[in-house]
Amino acid sequence: MRGAAWVLVALVHQAVWAADRVSGERAWPMPPERVWQAMHLQLNGPAPVSMAAIQMNEARFEARLRPTALPLADSAVDVDVDWDARTGGTRLRWTASSPQAHAQAEAWVERLAESAGQLRASNQLCRGPAPTPEEIEAAQVEIPASCEYSTGHFSTALFELEKCGDFDTALQIMADCVTRRHAGGLIRLSQYFDLGYGVPKRPERVVEFLRLAMDSDNAGYARLARLHYATALHFGLGVAPDRVAARRLFEALAGEGQPDAQEFLRLGHHGAWLRPDGQRHRDAPEVGQAPPVSNDDSGNDMSYGAFVNSDKRIKCLYGYAADKTGDHAAAVRIFEDCIARWNDPYSIIWLAHLLENGAGVPKDPVRAARLLHQGALHPDTSGYATLARYHYGMALALGQGVVADPVQARHWLQRAAQEGLGEAREALVRLDAAPDNRVHVR
Repeated sequence: MRGAAWVLVALVHQAVWAADRVSGERAWPMPPERVWQAMHLQLNGPAPVSMAAIQMNEARFEARLRPTALPLADSAVDVDVDWDARTGGTRLRWTASSPQAHAQAEAWVERLAESAGQLRASNQLCRGPAPTPEEIEAAQVEIPASCEYSTGHFSTALFELEKCGDFDTALQIMADCVTRRHAGGLIRLSQYFDLGYGVPKRPERVVEFLRLAMDSDNAGYARLARLHYATALHFGLGVAPDRVAARRLFEALAGEGQPDAQEFLRLGHHGAWLRPDGQRHRDAPEVGQAPPVSNDDSGNDMSYGAFVNSDKRIKCLYGYAADKTGDHAAAVRIFEDCIARWNDPYSIIWLAHLLENGAGVPKDPVRAARLLHQGALHPDTSGYATLARYHYGMALALGQGVVADPVQARHWLQRAAQEGLGEAREALVRLDAAPDNRVHVR
């Protein structure tokens, strides 16, 4: 992953002269988060730049480099690192106040490209802390950059990729979601920009992808996108507030039976879209009114613990968000409650994952395997129940938390394969090829 072949997949270089402003642009295959990381390394490298010479917006991936930050520059340069929906990689733009500063910025960007290209990619599919080049290459082949409705490609791939923090590949899939106008993918992409998953936190891009999803012919996803867009309009999240238009949307959705819209009209807030700190978007209390009470006792400032005792099933998804923000204790409690209340297969898979890795709980592969068996017995024939059957089959094949049993492993993998899971079909092929009838992790 070195040299020019890795540095630039797409090259767009425009010098736009408008008054005294000069702009340039570059596109790279790696995600914005990695380019932003490379910027930090470059600015703090062998010849570190004084922090007084830099203004950085860490949330939005934006920076202003004053003249002293760039050799020979005579004016400041503004740098913008964002996601490129066309390629799934990074689109970096810079703007200078003079041709001289532009030239210095252009040379600096070329060095940044080299630095970003040499950074190791995100952990591809949990292949350990230092995957080999061969393993990374295999991972890129195994997960196609395809955004399809089938379980075997879109939802399964994203689950695996996000679980491992592999936003390099996840964002490639998201680019295909944008091309296909896949409403579920567009809504998930809007959440990436809300939470900063591999991309900058930019509310205006949240709204951009919600608008696209609203026009979907998938009624369920389009309705959810309209709910989120109405929320953005009401609270001014990434768009100018328009409470009249927001109320019209909420009322139309409530008339269609959408429970979160009905809740919003009744209470002034709902639980379908939470702030990054796990709390609901809501208006500030009136003067003299007590602030809303939270039952969060996790002790984590980024906690989702307020949702542990909720009786709304949407909270199961927030267990995932809690885990991603490092609030593993709240995630465990949410998942356990979702399993107790609804035998929720999504929560079963995630809690099993936490138990396998010891995140927020002691490692317990035996309990993880028992949970996966519980999920495998779920009557659903698609989605997360299918994933549970696959993961339980893999546990049986590998002897993880349970005595290895190739016969039972084949049974559960065949069921998952029959339900459309491509990974299960591939595991069966490997099981057939293994001399000891055990699947080997590559």
